[in-house]
Amino acid sequence: MILTKDWSEARSQLLGKILNSGEMYKSRFGDTFRCEPSLIVIEKPTYFFKLERDFSGWRFCGESYSSRIEPLLTKAANKLKSSPFTRRVSIPIWRPKDHFCDHPPAITEISILPIDGEIHATAFIRSLDAYNFFMYNADFITYVLETISLLSGIEIGSAAMLVSIPHIYQRDEKKAEKAAEDFKEVYGHKKLATHLKEDYISTAWHSAMEVIFYNGYKKRTEWGEIFEGQEESRFVHRLFIEVENPYEHQIHDKAPFTRKYGIEYAHDYMIYAKCIDKPVSEAILKEGESYTYAERARYCEADDVVVDQFYMILTKLKEDPYRRDCYVGISRPWDLESDEPPCLRGYQFVGRKGGLGGIFFMRSNDIYGAMHANAFAFSTLTQYVAELTGFERHKYYHFAVDAHIYAEFLTAVKEILEPESPSYLSEVAGR
Repeated sequence: MILTKDWSEARSQLLGKILNSGEMYKSRFGDTFRCEPSLIVIEKPTYFFKLERDFSGWRFCGESYSSRIEPLLTKAANKLKSSPFTRRVSIPIWRPKDHFCDHPPAITEISILPIDGEIHATAFIRSLDAYNFFMYNADFITYVLETISLLSGIEIGSAAMLVSIPHIYQRDEKKAEKAAEDFKEVYGHKKLATHLKEDYISTAWHSAMEVIFYNGYKKRTEWGEIFEGQEESRFVHRLFIEVENPYEHQIHDKAPFTRKYGIEYAHDYMIYAKCIDKPVSEAILKEGESYTYAERARYCEADDVVVDQFYMILTKLKEDPYRRDCYVGISRPWDLESDEPPCLRGYQFVGRKGGLGGIFFMRSNDIYGAMHANAFAFSTLTQYVAELTGFERHKYYHFAVDAHIYAEFLTAVKEILEPESPSYLSEVAGR
């Protein structure tokens, strides 16, 4: 991750990263240099531009950023005021119908997390021209944070963006070189974010538990009235994990699920696998289900325009493996008024010369009870998409705004992290 005090320094470092490690890719709008997905964290965000901000001019699909987000800001603020430790304030900008636009929104989601009397914003950005448009995206995130702060009365904290495809156009290379600085990639745990690189899904789960158990902060949750053992959690803010080889050592020997469950979860809850290579044209929810990730991705009856987003991205990747708009939105505006909004907010598939990347953005993630099964299913989904679209391999990226372990699971986690070795005397006595 890039961790800086302000947006300006972050932009300069991101430009340096792209110029240093970026590869050339063709695109519909000009050749680009692209680097790996990047988490950018700002300690104290302020505006780039001094003039009064008006984001209504940012047009896409006949709408604007302002028209989509303004009706949701008061709802977000009210939820924060009623529950100052909530994890449920995440504002969707992307809509399924955006798949039919030539220029869909770059910012797809902005999650707000209150911590110790401050609110922190984290945006998912599917594609970012770091030379020409970093400033405008940064100011929009700052505007959302500032507005919710004013409406809720809660102080402004940090801001961040998780960028799937950071890039600059080849035509801007010389200008970008003048604005770039040496970048510093920060790994490990920091107060405002944690960035880990792991070989396997199993070690990613183990490392996530380790980071939270030894470095996490205590925090109340909204589940205390229902589940006594989940009234308090230990958490870290903005957990970003890159998994280099998701094909081996997929399931930890202490994982709280079986391979059979993981595959069923991937097939039924994530993919609707019986229609994996054809569009879904009818409702797929089972009796008693309010939503599934597959339903949100493939056939959501509540949408004003019903779109099989998953099938759309398969079609796009087959036509152009390096497209930048292969995003599936799981969240919806009405989730802000729900007591059980989806934890997964959206995901994106990014074609690269070394394989297909699958990037999954979560507002909240139960690391002990759910993360391992989530990661297994999300990676399995990415593997299927890679195979269906001609990529030989895939890489998995896991991100959670609030990554936590509930108090009732801390003992179980400690037993995994610090297993007791039998003493010599106990070994002898057991014979």
